[in-house]
Amino acid sequence: MKSSDYFQNYKTFKVVQLILLVVFAIAFFVYLYADEQLRSSVYTNKSLLTICVFLWAFMIYSFISITWDFHQLQKNIIDNHVLNRTAYLDTLTGIPNRNSCDMIFDKYEAAGDISHIGCALVSISNLQALNAQFGRETGNKYLQDFSNIFEKLGDGYGFVGRNGGNEFIAVLEHCSEEKMKGFIDKLTLSLDEYNEAHPEAHISLACHTALNYELGVTRFSELMRLLYNEAKKE
Repeated sequence: MKSSDYFQNYKTFKVVQLILLVVFAIAFFVYLYADEQLRSSVYTNKSLLTICVFLWAFMIYSFISITWDFHQLQKNIIDNHVLNRTAYLDTLTGIPNRNSCDMIFDKYEAAGDISHIGCALVSISNLQALNAQFGRETGNKYLQDFSNIFEKLGDGYGFVGRNGGNEFIAVLEHCSEEKMKGFIDKLTLSLDEYNEAHPEAHISLACHTALNYELGVTRFSELMRLLYNEAKKE
């Protein structure tokens, strides 16, 4: 069971508990108010009064316990969200990280038909030079800015993530040559606009693509191998 499903089921269980407690408490006090003889007996019969005191105390305790459970549940949901971000989002750039890329790779590796898949390998070719010229902190800022551009554009095409270092991956479904070209052209245009706004230093890209409708491989790992082989030729 996914952690999100567990938290939802547990929250539902606690809501039911709270509703039953409230209904029981209302029914008890309505019955006590409606029965004048019983109400007067509570104050004259010590045994009955003791039972009622214990019952009221138990209801108050149950209400506090359920309320505390809700507080802890909310805290656990937040902690789980932070953990998921740490596990699947890159800490520097905030976009999907290597773990997320591996999950996508595994998904398509297990897929029966990948004939419609296209992949792009994009890297900041001058990141090392930017780090040397402006320092690591400024270089990281350029890396973050490009990541934002890459993710914002990629969300409209498919999966995008940082596969480590200056290397970024895009996986596009139902990918034709026109679709891949449109993705690369828009990425280049967005980066040109960014560079115009930051004339002190330009980000340069190296882009390589692999379209499986042309290559015709049956395994996603083979498609990625061909993509990286293409990149190594430069």
